[in-house]
Amino acid sequence: MPTKIITIASLTYMRAQLLSAMLERNGIECFMTNINLLKEAPGGVKVNINKADLQRANEIFEDFRKAYGFKKQEAVEYMRSIRRILVPVDFSYHSENAAVYALQMAAQFKGDIKLINAYLDPLGSPSSYLESFTYQLNLDEIISEVETETEMSLESLSLRLKKIIKQRNIKGVDVSYELYKGNSVDVILNYAEEFKAGLIIMGTRGAELEGLKSLGSITAEIIRKARIPVIAVPKAYDAWEFDPPKRILYATNFDESDYSALRKLISLVKPFSSKIYCVHASLDNNASLGEMQMRKIKSYLFDTMDSFKLECGVLKTSDIYRGMQIFIDQHDIDVIAVTHHKRSFLFRLFEPSVTKKFLFQTKIPLLVFHAKPVAY
Repeated sequence: MPTKIITIASLTYMRAQLLSAMLERNGIECFMTNINLLKEAPGGVKVNINKADLQRANEIFEDFRKAYGFKKQEAVEYMRSIRRILVPVDFSYHSENAAVYALQMAAQFKGDIKLINAYLDPLGSPSSYLESFTYQLNLDEIISEVETETEMSLESLSLRLKKIIKQRNIKGVDVSYELYKGNSVDVILNYAEEFKAGLIIMGTRGAELEGLKSLGSITAEIIRKARIPVIAVPKAYDAWEFDPPKRILYATNFDESDYSALRKLISLVKPFSSKIYCVHASLDNNASLGEMQMRKIKSYLFDTMDSFKLECGVLKTSDIYRGMQIFIDQHDIDVIAVTHHKRSFLFRLFEPSVTKKFLFQTKIPLLVFHAKPVAY
């Protein structure tokens, strides 16, 4: 059963965001409601938490009230620090497309973008002492050349994004980059914590490859292991045509973590006036049980989420992938959202099954939440 939700504070929009950030950085799940009200009205936006976290949340709220004497510019800088987007790039079309998508998102939230590239030792491990001695003669030169070329590519991409920022007069967005030698997955995950990123955005190759390779092995590993949300942007999606997502599909398999993910999703997209479709795809002979479970989710969400635009339902179909794809096309879905954990709907999509097509062949961005909240 979902835990009881209570309101810990009613604040202006900016202060509500600050408090929410402090709570989440201390491992306390929270979400905001009443965001559509006048943002600077006193007591307009509510910050909500699980009742079980009330004691710890009150301590943090007390610290927040004492600390909120800092100047407006310091508050702005603090807000910027929690709006950090990490974008791994390898200079392929799909990774640069993801970088453009990240810029479009950052423009909405006034966030900062960090481009990152990881490269391996170009010579690997020599098989003999003689080879080692021979290779060492040119090793430093080769590594230096790789580093120089990669850094030039990073700088070039960074400058292109900055040019877009200037041309469009985008305010409050910064682009920088980092270059590391090492395993790509390890570098990305470690730097996500060091950078205190709030979101990872990566490109995928799309549907021209089969199975797991279609998603890209690095992207798949990041989705599995990251502690923060990940957006996978398929090659087929044109990031230059980006519009704030208005119609979002949340694919549920009726797990307890869905409640947390849906609260986070609603809080994330509410400023866009988005509509969320919470859908469970069920084979025709299992639909009755699914409808009962969906009624429970719907009742909970409508009791706790004010009048947010939300539609819940069970999709009865004889073919999971085809049924979901028809739903996506008919409702003009902009983003697919799921929660990842070992027994989740997403996890099964990585295994051999017909439903893996839903993920691997999608032409719209995929937003992946994780069952456990992040706390740095």
